[in-house]
Amino acid sequence: MIKAKSIRHTGVPVSDVRKAKRFYGEILGLGEIERPKIKGIPGAWYEVDGTQVHIIGQRNTMADKDIPGIGTHIAVQVEDLEEAKRVLKRRRVKFQEFAPPPNLGLAPVVFVRDPDGNVVELRTEA
Repeated sequence: MIKAKSIRHTGVPVSDVRKAKRFYGEILGLGEIERPKIKGIPGAWYEVDGTQVHIIGQRNTMADKDIPGIGTHIAVQVEDLEEAKRVLKRRRVKFQEFAPPPNLGLAPVVFVRDPDGNVVELRTEA
């Protein structure tokens, strides 16, 4: 069994980042946090009590690249990503590995889909 530690973040695709920032930051009062510069993908990150909300602008140059984390998804922090991959393989669950560019300072992640096609990102700390 994969050992989940916490819900790390959820990704929310938006059509207008400026309007989304006003809603999540000014209306809901979520605290904006630093977001790495991600070439071609506009957005903003917020955090509440250790869980992040990643606003992902859908008018971006990466939208047609078939990277699951660019759309709606939930990210689960796991204890051991390599063990998670072994469990997925044993259970015959297809997954896609993704190694972010080094300049982002983020650890590799694994994307899986639940039975309804929703994207779940499995990750550890960088």
